[in-house]
Amino acid sequence: MMKPMSIKKIIPVLIITLTCIGFLAHRFSSVDRNETSSRLQLVWPAVGQAAVGSVEDGLLASSSADEKLRPTASIAKVITALAVMEKQPLKPGQEGQTYTITRNNIEGLNAYISEGGSVLPILAGMRLTQYQALQRMLIASDNTVADILAERIFGSKEAYLLYARIMLQRMGLSRTIVADASGFNPATMSTPSELVSIGIAALKNPVIARIVAQQQAQTPVAGTIKNTNQLLGTDGIIGIKTGTTSKAGSCLLFAAGYTAKDGQKGTIVGVIMGDTNHSILYSDTRDLLASAKQCFGMVREANRGDVVTHSPEPDKAPLKH
Repeated sequence: MMKPMSIKKIIPVLIITLTCIGFLAHRFSSVDRNETSSRLQLVWPAVGQAAVGSVEDGLLASSSADEKLRPTASIAKVITALAVMEKQPLKPGQEGQTYTITRNNIEGLNAYISEGGSVLPILAGMRLTQYQALQRMLIASDNTVADILAERIFGSKEAYLLYARIMLQRMGLSRTIVADASGFNPATMSTPSELVSIGIAALKNPVIARIVAQQQAQTPVAGTIKNTNQLLGTDGIIGIKTGTTSKAGSCLLFAAGYTAKDGQKGTIVGVIMGDTNHSILYSDTRDLLASAKQCFGMVREANRGDVVTHSPEPDKAPLKH
């Protein structure tokens, strides 16, 4: 007959057993996550950083596990639009208040022109409604009108910056830094992951969503303005905003509707920051979007931020908007 083991002998055996069980559980869990990540096969750009998500599920994956702050360029105008629509909301079909252009606004226009910024013509005394101003800002990336909206609706540029920073904090976006309304200032920075969240918020506002989906619009003095996003209307793309400066590189915050194989509809939101030039940016966007559509179901089931690859630093690009 076997003698019962003493407590002193049982404890070490239990510790070893539990340790082995924990190791195996962790290993199998890691294998599952790695297998899920490898199945996603998202096609990230070779230059810069990127992220992708959906309106339904939020952020799903980013190209880098260690996202670095980068200048947003004119993607910052989406933040301005969100703040404007929160402070002074419009309903679809409304024009909002009317603003008269002043000589000070003309001076701001000339300052942007001297530095190669993106602007549309304005005249002292001309009048713009809030909706027309949003169109100029989001469709044609007008820097001057971004400043005008910030000053007229919030009282001053400084008041706008304070409001925008508080709004971003409420949205849980702690890494987005707003230094101006247009994004021309390279100190206005964010990460791909937070820009995806900003894009999702923009699409949830019906007025902003309608504007960023417009190929062109008629506005006073400038006449017909065309959308700076050359991919708009292709591959299901419904917006959202381009952005390019020498410091930011070529950037695009994009969204596209999609229907999965099981018939489930969704809206993919993605961003590429710091790409080499417009041509490569649009090619990279198509590749990233196509890969996201292919594995849309798996992406939605994956853990957020599960898929990462190394992202080189962006090259400089000459266009500024």
